[in-house]
Amino acid sequence: MNETAQEMQSLYGQILKDMSGGILLMDMEGKIILHDPTAAKCLGVSDHSLEGADIDEISAGSEDGTSLLTAIREVMRLGEKGSRTVPCLEGEEMQYLRVTTDPLKKDDEQIGVIVTITDITETTLLFIANKRLANQVMRSFVEVMVTAIEERSAYNANHTKSMVRYASAFLDWLASRGELTQHTAENTAPFLMSIWLHDIGKLLVPPEVLDKPSRLGSALKDVEHRIETAKLMQQIEMLRHPAHAAAAEAQIARIEAAEALILSSNTAGYLDDDTIGRLREAASIPCTAADGTTRPLLDDDELKSITVQRGTLTAEERKIIESHVSFTAKLLSKVEFRGAYRPVPRWAAGHHELLDGSGYPDHLKGDAIPWETRLLTIIDIYDALTAEDRPYKPPLPPEKAFAILRGMAKDGKIDAQILERFYESRAWERPHDGSPRTDVIHVS
Repeated sequence: MNETAQEMQSLYGQILKDMSGGILLMDMEGKIILHDPTAAKCLGVSDHSLEGADIDEISAGSEDGTSLLTAIREVMRLGEKGSRTVPCLEGEEMQYLRVTTDPLKKDDEQIGVIVTITDITETTLLFIANKRLANQVMRSFVEVMVTAIEERSAYNANHTKSMVRYASAFLDWLASRGELTQHTAENTAPFLMSIWLHDIGKLLVPPEVLDKPSRLGSALKDVEHRIETAKLMQQIEMLRHPAHAAAAEAQIARIEAAEALILSSNTAGYLDDDTIGRLREAASIPCTAADGTTRPLLDDDELKSITVQRGTLTAEERKIIESHVSFTAKLLSKVEFRGAYRPVPRWAAGHHELLDGSGYPDHLKGDAIPWETRLLTIIDIYDALTAEDRPYKPPLPPEKAFAILRGMAKDGKIDAQILERFYESRAWERPHDGSPRTDVIHVS
């Protein structure tokens, strides 16, 4: 044994007696100068075989030892200090060892390396159990939220399930091409969770607005009752005053024409300016109530609703719908998302932001919108355009939906590159039976 090795034995020999874990003391060439029996046991070799052995020449007696030796070599290559956890089988039980390296120095010159092998099985198993429990709680939370959305609005639940299916297929496609990690983390469970939760804010939106199937919505019953009463009162007028029959018949015809216009406009996808003008004229037709009072055929709120040019929502109702993303952010802020799941609230609540800043609620622009949210936004719009169960509009065929999306991309609102990759992947295609797949909620 050379002088340096003897000096190292003298300096650190006593330390080994006081250590509870495994210890290896090596020179700069990787030769073992000192060790304790625990280190030999961890490596699966005899205590005697470690004396003076080279770390690269040890013949491990078990697969466990091989794993540990590999970890020691890898940690040593990290530099002066390093650490790694190694799972090993001890019989039929899983054991977790922590391998740590520290430099040995004399007069600021490194003369060797000390390797510490510590059994951290108990703390590791506790961590795994706690993480499993936390994931079970998170999974239950997501299932409760999705169930609540489904109970409140079937089409919104189908919307979420379809989006998860599209996203899963697209992420799998990227992974199959080795491109997934160029855009997002390899663990895609947090992103899929953000899709499951992106619309939970709709739980706080009034159902008469959320599922409004027509411009007048529930107000149509009041309008129809008013029309029927007005026609009946004109018929009574004809019976009471035969001399007024012609005027009464003309008024009935006028009311019936207005009724037909209102009914056709109520569910139309789009109203041109001429139709809106005729609706405004019809709204002022006087209608006699059962008590003899007279009022316009439509009140101000009903006129505002029936003259919505596109869709079924007034400007005020649209603001109520848009508030669901703020509600999503507020609800998810009450949940502690950790680790890889920390961005879930941000991704989920940002799905109506647009690259040019014209989105909501925060009017984010460009790089302030992460890749995951950009993808979520595209999938959200695509499904909204093509969904077959919306009560307020017919579905668009995929090619027409992509034409609209490409127009948005050209205007700088959505990410053109993600859109074209999504199109290329064919992840947007529905199953052959036409039904959306119900994906299992996954938390890793």
